[in-house]
Amino acid sequence: MADDVEFSRLFKLRHLPATGGHSFVLESTPGERRAVARRLDLVTLAEFDFEGRIEKGPRDGILIVRGTVEAELTQRCVVTLEPVPACLEVPIERYFIIDGTVAEGEVVVSPDDEEPEPIDGDLLDLGEIAVEELALALDPYPHAADAPAVLRSYNDAADAAARSAFAALAALRDQPKRR
Repeated sequence: MADDVEFSRLFKLRHLPATGGHSFVLESTPGERRAVARRLDLVTLAEFDFEGRIEKGPRDGILIVRGTVEAELTQRCVVTLEPVPACLEVPIERYFIIDGTVAEGEVVVSPDDEEPEPIDGDLLDLGEIAVEELALALDPYPHAADAPAVLRSYNDAADAAARSAFAALAALRDQPKRR
């Protein structure tokens, strides 16, 4: 399971205390940050850490992971391809169901909440949770500071070309017909 994941930190659920939960701090290595950057198509990932707590939920078989992912990264501008730096602080709250401990009909979920994710076995990969949450928090269309000006110049050139083409067609239309 952990062999194909770029940033894996497995937590054995049997190590979770009966009360109080378990706090954790996950710090990534330079190699892990490079691998995560490749996976998420980032230019760089200079910092990537996950600090939080895993606790038992209000009902048997429910686990809650709460924490914060902090990342310092660089994406490419979708217009100019220039680097766009960003610092993210992503709050996380995820719910899990331990496989086989809770019947499906017993879990009450608010319509605004996501359904708890099932956990197979005795391991929860906290590192993969951090990567998933970082991926969701990324700007899907990062723009460099000069992107609006570049877009305007592209649009102006396209408009001029379109006007030129239509002007040529109009000139052909207005020519007298030959017989």
